[in-house]
Amino acid sequence: MNRRWPVVLLLFSLSSAALAATPTCQFDRLPAGEQKLGPWIDQGNWLAIEHQRLTLQAATTFMPAWRLAPAADRPAVPLVERSLDDWPAVDPYDGKARSLGFLLDSRLAADGVVVLRNGQIVAERYRNGLLPDRPRLLLDATRPLLNLLGAMSVSQGKLAADKSVSRYIPALAASGGLRKIAIQRLLDGDERHTWSPEELAAWQQAAGWGEGANGNGLRAWLAQPSHWDRPLSEVPDARATATPDDDLLAWVLVESNAQPLARLFCEQLLRRAQPEHEVLWLSDAQGVELANGLGLSLRDFARLGQLFVEARGSRSRARIPGWFIETLVASSGLRSAEIKGLSKGSARRYGFVHLGGAANRVALIGTHGTSLYIDFDKRLVIATFASHPQAYAPATLAVLEQAWKSIERGVVPVKKAK
Repeated sequence: MNRRWPVVLLLFSLSSAALAATPTCQFDRLPAGEQKLGPWIDQGNWLAIEHQRLTLQAATTFMPAWRLAPAADRPAVPLVERSLDDWPAVDPYDGKARSLGFLLDSRLAADGVVVLRNGQIVAERYRNGLLPDRPRLLLDATRPLLNLLGAMSVSQGKLAADKSVSRYIPALAASGGLRKIAIQRLLDGDERHTWSPEELAAWQQAAGWGEGANGNGLRAWLAQPSHWDRPLSEVPDARATATPDDDLLAWVLVESNAQPLARLFCEQLLRRAQPEHEVLWLSDAQGVELANGLGLSLRDFARLGQLFVEARGSRSRARIPGWFIETLVASSGLRSAEIKGLSKGSARRYGFVHLGGAANRVALIGTHGTSLYIDFDKRLVIATFASHPQAYAPATLAVLEQAWKSIERGVVPVKKAK
């Protein structure tokens, strides 16, 4: 009897199970809900920071969206009951020894933490109404992922890094300002156009983020050439506050790949992460996905970080370009890179943050503390949803770094000296 057959059948069964658990990238369109939650939260204030713990999980109440359902036959993964609260940590506010739970609650306003080691969930923590199986908006923390999709498009020949932005958007071919901006410059994210408060309000209204949504939709607003005849300014520190530049990049990705943004994200990244819960992508009234409209559960957010770890370990099987990851982890060398609150040597790269100190560590950091930490050497991923009231405060970044260190000490075994 040929003993190879049982092995072949086993591999076939495993492959079939993996395919069955992989989403088809078929998003269903959802209309906006009642645009009101209770007596105090409505379309005009739902994105206020004091409401986000509730509203970021209920985004389809206020805006239309595209929804990807989870695989129906994927087995449920039970919650990991491992408390992080008593793990030792250093409070960067005063340098005193305190618990990790104190830092997460009192300093960071963390709503949830998920820790992966070698691709497995080893710890998780949910607070303040955060539901493990419900997608929560990433808002401006989506932009680094768009930069990644752009880098992947360059590697696949869909984009040319040295060509102008206007080359890829026929509706903006007449824009003199965009003819001067190369795709690489847009992906770097180190510079953005300068916008007045009135222009930002009009952009948000066209996209449908607030009251009085413009029925013409986002693209009609972006297609006005005069919007792009303005100077660029450097993005300070780790900041990635949302601007129309994000939606410009999203439009470039859609046109160059001939796919809707949500489907492109799913086929290039999400299918490999095999999401456990539903995925949302908010849209304008016309159904155009918004650059800052991605919603993921905390576990699925963490699994995106695991894709980076796996891509560096086995590049032949990954779509994330090896050069992209090596750019993120490369040492800052003699450059005087500094981001207040983070270790010396930290620097922005493609919207991510190369972390100073120990080698091969990268972070994606959103406005109010939402973040994705990746340590390639230790195969460690830490995903955090947070609602810190101040955007990009140096103290908040310092708390994040101390929380990462505390979790690393609690999860990664210390090697004994021989």
